[in-house]
Amino acid sequence: MSEQLPALVQARPVKAGRIANATAAIVFAVFGIIAIVMPHANAGATFGWKDQLFTAVLGAVIAGGLHLPARPRLRADAEAVHMRGFLGSWRTVPWDAVVAVEFPSSVRFARLVLPADETLALYAVQRLDRERAVETMRGLRRLFAAAHPVIG
Repeated sequence: MSEQLPALVQARPVKAGRIANATAAIVFAVFGIIAIVMPHANAGATFGWKDQLFTAVLGAVIAGGLHLPARPRLRADAEAVHMRGFLGSWRTVPWDAVVAVEFPSSVRFARLVLPADETLALYAVQRLDRERAVETMRGLRRLFAAAHPVIG
């Protein structure tokens, strides 16, 4: 029985994303509440509408930073692996440049091994996601094997 080659493998950090989104929502809510009650519970200090606005904006900025662990993505097809990390834009690595796809037990993220023992972390494939990570790795390894046929 032959396994069918996946047309596309996609991944994102599910559990880390949920934790990040919940934490960001809580932080934003706390800063919003503080901004609202600031003029009333001020312990003798004077706060104006600009202070309230800045507090709310600061909460939004911090919540945005806490949302970063939910950002990584991975798309792999027969030609290449397309990945996005915590910051920056998409990066494409053709299968021809990949030496191995691995997920050592000592690391949190899967990785691509390139020539000269260079590695690229696949932040979208995380140990925290367990079964999803296993399925993603199976798909990546099938695509890798299809791009690197054994000769002989």
